[in-house]
Amino acid sequence: MKRFLCCLFILLAVFSFTLNGCSASRKPAPKPAPPARVKPSPATPAPKPAAPAAHTLASKLASAAEKVEGVKSATVVVSGSTAFVGLEIKPSVEAKKTDEIKTKVADAVKKADARIKAVNVTTDPNLITRLKKIAEGIRAGKPISSFTKELTEITRRMLPKGKMK
Repeated sequence: MKRFLCCLFILLAVFSFTLNGCSASRKPAPKPAPPARVKPSPATPAPKPAAPAAHTLASKLASAAEKVEGVKSATVVVSGSTAFVGLEIKPSVEAKKTDEIKTKVADAVKKADARIKAVNVTTDPNLITRLKKIAEGIRAGKPISSFTKELTEITRRMLPKGKMK
C-alpha cells in the first residue's frame, strides 16, 4: 500500500509539473515609458499671438466703414476672410437709407483689404453689443476660436451684404 501511494504521489507530481511547465507563462505587459519632457531652449523666441494683427486689420476696416456717409461708428470683428460689421447709424439718417448704407459699407470694407471675401453688416443694437464684447476679448488676447459659437449665432441672425468672391 505504501508503494502504491508513493507511486501515485510521484505520478501526481510529474503530471502537475508537466501541466504547469508546458503552459505559456504569463508575464505582465511592460509599462510604457513616460513621455520625455521637452524644455524650450532660451534661444528660441516664443511665437507671438496673432491677435494684434487681427485687431489692426479690424481697426483698419472699422475706419473704412466709418468713412461712409451716415455711419456714426463701426465695430468690426474679422474671422478668416469674413468681416462682421456692427454699424451705428447717425440719427439724422432716414430708415430707408439704412440698407443702402449697409451695402456701401460692405463694399468699402472689401475694398479696404483684399483678404476679405464676405462682409456681414448689422445695425441691430443687440448684435452690435455682442460684436463689441468679442472685439474686446480679442484685444485682451483671447483667440478668435474661443468666440466660434458666438460668431455662428451672430451669422445666423445676420444676412450677408455683398457677394462672396
